[in-house]
Amino acid sequence: MQSSPPTVPLPAQTMPDMRFPPFPEPRSSSGVSGGPIIALAALVAGAVALTVIAVLGGGWPDWWLPAGLALVTVVASVALWGGFVRPARRFAAAMARMAAEDRVDLVPRARIAEFDSIAVALYRFRRIRPGRRSARPRRRFPLATAPCLVAGLVLAWALPAAVATVGGVEARTDVVVRDAGANAAAEAADLHGALRGGLEAVERAAALPTGAAVADPATTAAQVLEEQPLFRSAAVVDASGRPVATAGAPAGAEFEVPPGGPRVVQANTAGSEPIVRASAPMWDGTSAVVAEFDPRALNAVIRGPGGHTRVVDEQRATVLDDSGYTAFAPLDDPALGALAAAAAGGPPVVDTPDEGRVAAAQRVAPPGTATDLGWVLVEDQGVVAAAFAGDGNRRASLVAIVAAAFVACGALLWTAVTVIAPARRLVRHAELLATGEPVAPLAPQRLDEIGTSVEATNRLAAVRTVSPKVVAAEVRGVRRPHVQTPRAVAGT
Repeated sequence: MQSSPPTVPLPAQTMPDMRFPPFPEPRSSSGVSGGPIIALAALVAGAVALTVIAVLGGGWPDWWLPAGLALVTVVASVALWGGFVRPARRFAAAMARMAAEDRVDLVPRARIAEFDSIAVALYRFRRIRPGRRSARPRRRFPLATAPCLVAGLVLAWALPAAVATVGGVEARTDVVVRDAGANAAAEAADLHGALRGGLEAVERAAALPTGAAVADPATTAAQVLEEQPLFRSAAVVDASGRPVATAGAPAGAEFEVPPGGPRVVQANTAGSEPIVRASAPMWDGTSAVVAEFDPRALNAVIRGPGGHTRVVDEQRATVLDDSGYTAFAPLDDPALGALAAAAAGGPPVVDTPDEGRVAAAQRVAPPGTATDLGWVLVEDQGVVAAAFAGDGNRRASLVAIVAAAFVACGALLWTAVTVIAPARRLVRHAELLATGEPVAPLAPQRLDEIGTSVEATNRLAAVRTVSPKVVAAEVRGVRRPHVQTPRAVAGT
């Protein structure tokens, strides 16, 4: 009697779960090394920039700054690759072999706490005992140890470097006083130019005839607002100040056309913000164009590299301030008030009212001009800060220090989010699998080394839970209720 051919057994340990896609390979070009590479590149760039500044400039930075950063870079590369990148890559390779051969013993215990916990959980999941070497107790380190160590080294270098760069500047009082006066004069000239430019825009619009009468005042107001970005509203008004057409934001107060031709006026001395207007009579002799300046735009004009800059009116009340202010707050500093009073009636004034501080005052517009509002610009800053602002080498060095430290620490923080946090989620997932309870597959965050480990764990769990008879029938397209074993075949 002819016997049927033997049937090959289908052990559960080698049958893949057909519900899962093929095992993916890492698709990230850098993998877990992306963040460390960016951090090291930032440190190298900072060291190179400081070296270039030291070579081209004079006096600063001292050579210990780029040399210290170069040493930090070397230590960081050794720590990140030895304690972070290589262990993650070795663990991912072991997990991939485990998924391919279905052998948990291919995953060794590790000195990285997260990877060691995953390996122990997988041993418990398959109910196998690790070898003697793997069973030895090890001193374990969290995966975040190397990134935290590098971040600490970077900050330990950056903070003293920044303090030495800013605090070590040599403050020459005569140079600081000269520079403070020049800065105040430049900012006052910029503000005067802004007021004069707004008045000229209004004059041009008022001089354009549109016929025997002003036929299209709305277009005239809109053109003024479009031409000058310093304005927030514009209007054409009649002889009594009643608006005929407006454009932009609502007016802050009632219109009053000043006599005597085009000029800039301050329409209030109290309120939540100053109202500054430029007006010019129109060619018809009965109408006028009035435009209102935006105080925020004027504040931006005086915002320069100096210290605290403010503008006060004839009552010594604050109308503009580059650092936030309450409108029309009095200038309560007696030394600054004396400087403002002196500058209002004479030439610019620069003084050191007390030790460690320099102040300058400058009238914004010449007296008697169409843009003269009686405004005085007052600038106040520390002597050390002023000396630092005038030292280009120290400013460039500080930028290099802050940029290198910020980018490096930001890259390490990004690594913690994209690598360390998913590794810890995988630890919790593997420990749940080890309890024997049914657990849904864990979705990998990225297809890097940690993502490979996640997929390997999912595949291991799927192979363990799927019946080999059902899978074999699905593969062949038929359902077979019984699978013969070699012993059954021999009995035939």
